[in-house]
Amino acid sequence: MNQEVEPGVSSVKAGPGRMLAQLRLERKLSIADVAQRLKYGLRQIEALEAEEFDKLPGATFVRGMVRGYAKLLDTDPHPMLDELEQRYVPGEIDLDLRDKGIPFVHSGKRGTRAYLAVSVLALIIVAGILYEWRAGAFPWARFASNTPPPQKQSQVAPVEPPAAPRAETEVPAAPAAPSISASETPAAQAQQPSRGGGGGNEARIRLEFDRESWVEIRDRDGRTLMSQLNPAGSRRVVLGRPPLSLVIGNGAAVRLIYNNNPVDLKPYIQIEVARLTLN
Repeated sequence: MNQEVEPGVSSVKAGPGRMLAQLRLERKLSIADVAQRLKYGLRQIEALEAEEFDKLPGATFVRGMVRGYAKLLDTDPHPMLDELEQRYVPGEIDLDLRDKGIPFVHSGKRGTRAYLAVSVLALIIVAGILYEWRAGAFPWARFASNTPPPQKQSQVAPVEPPAAPRAETEVPAAPAAPSISASETPAAQAQQPSRGGGGGNEARIRLEFDRESWVEIRDRDGRTLMSQLNPAGSRRVVLGRPPLSLVIGNGAAVRLIYNNNPVDLKPYIQIEVARLTLN
């Protein structure tokens, strides 16, 4: 009984490419199917099956293709790789430079003298550059040596004296008139502070953290006054121009005092995050 074989595929002493092509036909797969599954091009699969290895990138690439192709067809790749080793010998790289026209290969004494002359000239140039640098002949060298080092400027930020051994930071901003927004919930109106807490027209926010909490505060112009993670046991004081928008993480563990008036955060907490606006 004769079996139909794709033209160009031989079953007698076949190479790795033809062995893969025969197995592909037995599994009723097309070259396009194999190329799509292995993520190779159609021409690369065709070149592999035709054993035109010189059209592929190299020996390592060919071995990888054979191994992946064999695994796709559920067959052992080692016999095909052994056959590949016997059939595919990459061309050797010619490193002989004698006939490549390299000028210093046959130059003899002239090449050696030229090399020495170039080396001496390079040493002279380097020595001259070093001397000029030491002597300060280069303008940028004099500029660098005459420029005084920058002095550190001390910055003093107002810090409220803590009532307990806790860290406290005060963040000043532009002046404005504080009051709790009437658009908030009735609980916010009940906690409306007086105007005497902040200096001048500034609104003053004091935060005390029993547990770690992330806080973001923005003023009426949308400028960020505070955006940071605050450790447990610390205190923060922020001055800004109302209305002030606050987002307080872990709100149940934070105490808020607005212009010397405590504000209950419970009505504003949703999923442990308090969101409110102070006017």
